[in-house]
Amino acid sequence: MRKIGGSFDIECTLEQDNGYFGALCPPDGGLRFMMSGRCGIYYCLEDIQAADQKRVAYVPRYTCETVLAPFVKAGYQLRFYGVDREMRCRFDPAELDSISVLSLCGYFGFCNYDRDFVRACRERGVVILEDATHSLFSSGGIDPLCDYAAGSFRKWMGVSCGGFALKRSGAFDATPLPPHQRHLELRRAYLGPAGDGAFWEGEMLLRQIFDSYGGDPQSEYVMRHADLERICRRRRENYAALLSSLPGETRGFRPVFPTLPEGTVPCNFTVYADIRDHFQAYLAGHGIRSSTFWPLGPLVSLDGCPDEQYIYEHVISIPCDQRLDGEDMAYTASVLASYEPPHCGG
Repeated sequence: MRKIGGSFDIECTLEQDNGYFGALCPPDGGLRFMMSGRCGIYYCLEDIQAADQKRVAYVPRYTCETVLAPFVKAGYQLRFYGVDREMRCRFDPAELDSISVLSLCGYFGFCNYDRDFVRACRERGVVILEDATHSLFSSGGIDPLCDYAAGSFRKWMGVSCGGFALKRSGAFDATPLPPHQRHLELRRAYLGPAGDGAFWEGEMLLRQIFDSYGGDPQSEYVMRHADLERICRRRRENYAALLSSLPGETRGFRPVFPTLPEGTVPCNFTVYADIRDHFQAYLAGHGIRSSTFWPLGPLVSLDGCPDEQYIYEHVISIPCDQRLDGEDMAYTASVLASYEPPHCGG
């Protein structure tokens, strides 16, 4: 039985710089390498809050609790915008006078937010901070109007740290803290023989201690020298192969994004499963390791929000990363096509 997914090995590198960060950061901007995406968000907020007396952030209702935690730590009040089942952000123009920071996210590489609202925020002086972790390599995955961006390469490749923080205009005022040594040790162990046990110990530790921790030189080298052209090409090919191999009408699940726009680089093949626990167990029984992004966190209320509640209860992500090839995708597609939900006699 094939094994699909699981932890990455340390990403292979090329001798030459891949040019990603050189293209990302304007000549008069600021770039810092961080221990994680969460640390990058907090580092950006520390820079923003120096001139932000209002400190009200407009954040998505569908998100990870670890994305919201930096806003809380930085003293921001949270106001939430909606996300529909196609993962399109639903902004309320009435909030424009209430907020001082807009948090953006292009889910799973697909940037479906209203660019006109982003422009309206820019015109009102609202600071635009993009969490670019899901959309790092998509065309337009970091909005050209954003003031700050932060993200992590950890969902994309094997790298010990993987975070970065970007300021589009001007340098950051503060120097990041040195990386937290225990967390760094656990990340390195996770990418080695220790595996998942080290991952969860490191993750739980990070939730307790996250701050403006910088990254390590080895991680910066990996991010600057990874073969991003191959990574992007392979992920698009794998995603497209899964889409084209599925039957016209699937049973018990459906892709969240049924088309792959030009320039979009997916970080996963994400679906809605009618009975998620059953579907995930079925995949695991066939060697396919899936993930749930994200569990509902304590800061989010879903009262009167049926679309977001549906997302949290049904979303599941299947690997389509650069380690996998056409045979892996053909196998995954055959497993998906054979799935029978309980009510269909499975």
